[in-house]
Amino acid sequence: MSTEENTISLEISDYNSLQEVPGFSLLTSKVRRFHDCLDEMLEKHRAEEDDRLFAVAVLEDLANGCREMGLEQDFGVRMATFQPVFNGDVELIKTVFKTAYLKEQLKTVPLKYMQKSALLAFKTEAYLREHYVLRLNVMTGVPEYKHRGLHYSFAPLDRAARNTMSINALKAGVDSWDKDLNRYLDSSLIPQYNPMHDYLQHLSKWDGKDRIGTLARRVKTDNPDWEHYFHVWMLSMVSQWNGTNKQHGNAIVPLLIGPQGSGKTTFCRRLLPENLQVYYNDRLSMKNDNDIFMAMSAYALINIDEFDALARSQQPILKYLLSKHDVKMRPPYGKTIEHRQRFASFIATTNNRHPLVDTTGSRRFVCVYADTIDNKGKINHDQIYAQLKQELSDGQRHWFTDKENQRIMHHNEQFQKVTDFPQMIARTFASPEDTPAEAPYMLLSEVMTIIAQKYTDVRITNGALITLGKALRAAGYEQKHAKNGSSYKIYQKNPSPVTSTV
Repeated sequence: MSTEENTISLEISDYNSLQEVPGFSLLTSKVRRFHDCLDEMLEKHRAEEDDRLFAVAVLEDLANGCREMGLEQDFGVRMATFQPVFNGDVELIKTVFKTAYLKEQLKTVPLKYMQKSALLAFKTEAYLREHYVLRLNVMTGVPEYKHRGLHYSFAPLDRAARNTMSINALKAGVDSWDKDLNRYLDSSLIPQYNPMHDYLQHLSKWDGKDRIGTLARRVKTDNPDWEHYFHVWMLSMVSQWNGTNKQHGNAIVPLLIGPQGSGKTTFCRRLLPENLQVYYNDRLSMKNDNDIFMAMSAYALINIDEFDALARSQQPILKYLLSKHDVKMRPPYGKTIEHRQRFASFIATTNNRHPLVDTTGSRRFVCVYADTIDNKGKINHDQIYAQLKQELSDGQRHWFTDKENQRIMHHNEQFQKVTDFPQMIARTFASPEDTPAEAPYMLLSEVMTIIAQKYTDVRITNGALITLGKALRAAGYEQKHAKNGSSYKIYQKNPSPVTSTV
């Protein structure tokens, strides 16, 4: 046999390239083609005397005609089942269409000396590619499928779906069992699908209108740098999705601080468009390293909700992950270490006005306090990400400079967690020297209430009151004894009330 004869190839038509009939949608075009073909075959065999032979002859030519026009096999079968001439014989229709399509797909495969196992592999592949669109989601690591020619969305290829495929293949005359199909489904023959790349590649052109600033201004804050910092972070997030930064990951975390019900979590969730919400996570446990590593690859945006509840021991792993551009991990039941792209960027929310516990790591967080966040109205996600995509293409900076990092650290000092009463007193009240002469005396319990409102992890106990009294006296505040307890001449720096989140 020649070299060409030894080469086994399987040519399968790309039915997705079917063009529309001018003036009609793609679906209407397909229906029209089917009925044109059916009319022609009915006319061709009108002289057949036996009704049964007439129906079979029409069906065989119809199946071949549908294949030649590029109509999907499942679409042709479905349309044929509604035609009275075939008497609703679904199994006959499926068999005839299967024979017509499979025969065409295998016509380039030399069968004379082919072993049975090889032929079965070709038939299995032909059946799967004819009936299903398959892809491997590189973020989740899970194969996905949908029925070719039918208007279904992609779904995970779970055990039930695999078993259904096996049963349908056997019914179609393909002698493939579970292991035969699984061998193909779990192979590198399945094309890879990157959800984030796919979304960005199919965006329309940016219209030139800035929407990042508008989105940032939904967060009502007095931080003059918030809009700029948010813009840089969004650019870094999209760069992370593209995998263009091979040295560093998106190492900054916007930390939204505000009272309960201010809309922080809703704002975070709405940063992704509806079709990408499956890649948003606000329920990630930081207790299991392997879960965190998997989430870094499987999600596009991770919200660390209630950031202040994050244990001090869990923060080093978070700092480590923020700087990584890829993930090395062994998946559950896996036998080897896998290298995966990191897609996830982080954002965080908290009700605590002082959530930062590590001064050295404060540059990782862009803290912003907002009493309210405007979550009304629609967000034009496509134009937002088209803008970010265009700006990255134009070379716009998506990282923070050393000067900006220093400014962020200085701004974050007001959000640093304070662990002792002298610091709390100094940050909340004027010093004894700066206390106005007309300042009233406050009961120790009133001073404690103000501090507890500002520092939500403070608990009012008798021991805490005694410690606070000692700190006030040591700082030099005037003390006066009364029947209802000690009082101190003290003046609050910011007398506006702070809502307690305890």
